[in-house]
Amino acid sequence: MAAPLVHQVNIKATSEAIYDAVSTARGLASFWTSESKADAKVGAVASFGFGGPTQRMRIDELNPGKRVKWTALADFPNWDGTTVTWDISPAENGETGVVFRHADWSDKVSQDDLGSINYSWGLVVERLKQYAESGKPNPLFAFATR
Repeated sequence: MAAPLVHQVNIKATSEAIYDAVSTARGLASFWTSESKADAKVGAVASFGFGGPTQRMRIDELNPGKRVKWTALADFPNWDGTTVTWDISPAENGETGVVFRHADWSDKVSQDDLGSINYSWGLVVERLKQYAESGKPNPLFAFATR
């Protein structure tokens, strides 16, 4: 297995606000992709559109204010069975820490592909920080409403 992709950031927002951002369609559409569809229910399948291609994620864990975990379905190359987690915890100075992980990658995935995916996730995590701190939606991937 390839090493997990990891990003850590401290955000000036409550754990509840961050949890809402990473567990609801409205929240996810505000920082990741405007084509986000998600029901905050374990076992539900969320979908994330990118102006054509769509990645589906099964919602495996919802621990309010603490953790969200998904398992990717076989939509994007090499993503099937990979896991995405958002771990939320108190940080210093009244901030909230978020540790993002995209793990369980097959050894078949090239380091170049992982580097590109990791870069994109870093931008997504930065947009989460901006959204949670400002309340202003600004998804990394924005598409016109159909």
